[in-house]
Amino acid sequence: MSKKILFVDDEEEIRSLVATSLQGAGYEVVTAADASEAMSRAEAVDLGLIILDLNLAGESGLALMEFLRCNRPDVPVLLYTGMEHDHDEVVAMMQKGAYRYVRKGTMEELVQAVRSSFR
Repeated sequence: MSKKILFVDDEEEIRSLVATSLQGAGYEVVTAADASEAMSRAEAVDLGLIILDLNLAGESGLALMEFLRCNRPDVPVLLYTGMEHDHDEVVAMMQKGAYRYVRKGTMEELVQAVRSSFR
């Protein structure tokens, strides 16, 4: 399995921080700032995981997840968000195809979630 990750977030500072942290943990990271970039990069790169922010500057991260799951069903999608969702909302996102749901917190929490995704 490829250890290459597509990380999608509209905030440049977060993209840089997460990419640096994941690269330090041994992963190759490709980033995208919006749905258009994410779609083109997902098609062009051999990926092992997609990490997707749910709030992409007015674009729906869930709609993007559904597109990515249809076009790259072999690649799990980890939802990474600062938004708070209740249990039923998280369950609904998982039923729509999310592999995992992680609230934005420490980089160590994200790195641990990524490590478990590659086991």
